[in-house]
Amino acid sequence: MKRWAIGLLIAALALTVAGCSAVEDKIGEEVGEGIAGAIVGGDVDVDDGSVTISGEDGDVTVSDGGNEIPDGFPGDFPVYDDADLDSTSSITSGEGTTFYLTLTSGDEPEAVYDWFKAEFEAGGWSIVNDMNMNTGDGMTAIISVEKGDVEGSVTMDSADPGTDFGVIVTEK
Repeated sequence: MKRWAIGLLIAALALTVAGCSAVEDKIGEEVGEGIAGAIVGGDVDVDDGSVTISGEDGDVTVSDGGNEIPDGFPGDFPVYDDADLDSTSSITSGEGTTFYLTLTSGDEPEAVYDWFKAEFEAGGWSIVNDMNMNTGDGMTAIISVEKGDVEGSVTMDSADPGTDFGVIVTEK
């Protein structure tokens, strides 16, 4: 009888511990938020792929969009169709939202560069800066644009094979 009671107690304890994993996760999250908040001098909230830091100057939210274009990304900012989206993120503050995309394409850098130039011109974007350098190792280019309350840039670099490029867009 004593063995049976001990076995039942161990089984009940195991179920309780298994059911507490969500509680343990929540406690760990709150402890981490408290430590991070003490370091940055504000409140820190971690929630499903985003971190919000609240301080005297307002809130800043950093979100990891994974490999999908983040919600709120300006719809008229061109994104190269024949590319794989490697990662995305966004930072939102009182001054607006900045979106970051990293992409890879098998297309040559010159083709990617020409496509962006044509899309910006056709879409009414003002090209603020346009730098295109060809070296013995390949091509590197940066195009910076603006339109209304949106500023953006595309940085392209030769890869083997194709092009690696990043997009930074700030919407105020």
